[in-house]
Amino acid sequence: MIDASMLAAGATELIQGCLEVRPDETVLVLTDAHTASLARHIHEAAASVACATTALLPSLNDDYELAFGRLEQALLERRPNVVVFAARDDQDHLAWDDRYWKLLEAVGARSAQMPALDAQSLGPGMSMDYRAVGRHTELVTSVATGTSIITVLNALGTDIELRCDPERPWTPFTGHYPRPGDGGRLPQGETFCSPIDASGVIAASVIGYPFNAATGLLREPALFEIEDGRLRRVTHPDGQLQQQLRDWFGRDAQAGRVGEFALGTNPWCTEITGNLLFDENVPGCHIALGHPFGDYTGADWTSGVHVDLVVKQPTIRLDGKTILRDGEYQDLASFVVPHTNTERSR
Repeated sequence: MIDASMLAAGATELIQGCLEVRPDETVLVLTDAHTASLARHIHEAAASVACATTALLPSLNDDYELAFGRLEQALLERRPNVVVFAARDDQDHLAWDDRYWKLLEAVGARSAQMPALDAQSLGPGMSMDYRAVGRHTELVTSVATGTSIITVLNALGTDIELRCDPERPWTPFTGHYPRPGDGGRLPQGETFCSPIDASGVIAASVIGYPFNAATGLLREPALFEIEDGRLRRVTHPDGQLQQQLRDWFGRDAQAGRVGEFALGTNPWCTEITGNLLFDENVPGCHIALGHPFGDYTGADWTSGVHVDLVVKQPTIRLDGKTILRDGEYQDLASFVVPHTNTERSR
């Protein structure tokens, strides 16, 4: 059960653990009518250690430009050290809006992004020691670094092999944003790379933006058939969803190309829920079609599309060695650990 004490604990870890807010700082919480009751816990946690204010925005889902204008006004007038975006943004527009990141840079703020805030995200998703999440994420990153072949299987039909360049980096996201300019999504816990090839089938139980708010946790997975690193066919019993997916991945020449493979590394996020920003962190994996975040991964191509596909309870092998079995991490001490990567924010 997610009660008020768990929500308060999650908000406290957000403010004190992830963002390391200090008494001499100011915090701005951005919220809307839909998330205001949850954002109140974040405001109270911030106010217990620093000067905190909240700005109630119009819905980004209803009128993005109007809401962005109010957001911009609040940032420029209050010039906070820390910004927590705790409003709904079902299409994830803000994360891809360069104006927002330039605003944060202009005021010198670090930030946490929670565009799909719900009780699951603030309670179970945040009420743990994020230092432990960071340690586990770094360990998984060190194990994955240097991998050449990844295989993923699950009971719902996933059966895919991905080929990686062992010289390309894996990048950990730990949810720790203590310095000016730092920022990223919360909840958090993943490490990712960009494969150079892939073939097989992805059975996606959760589909990322712009589909996630409408589709949630699918009763039957969508099947994505991949050949030579590119989407060849997508099928789902819902004909309308199937056609929407086909259309979306035709938006540009690289939209259907496998751009990312990520391992969820937050052991306290125990099962997928249908909320992508929670589910990405659950032990398991997501595979994205489209933009590969080349600044992090070393990939040399781009796309205007990036859609994450979450695989439920997978068994994952790195160069033939099982790292997860049915969504549970195995004994990582049995792996050779070459070195640890360094986190950057996305």
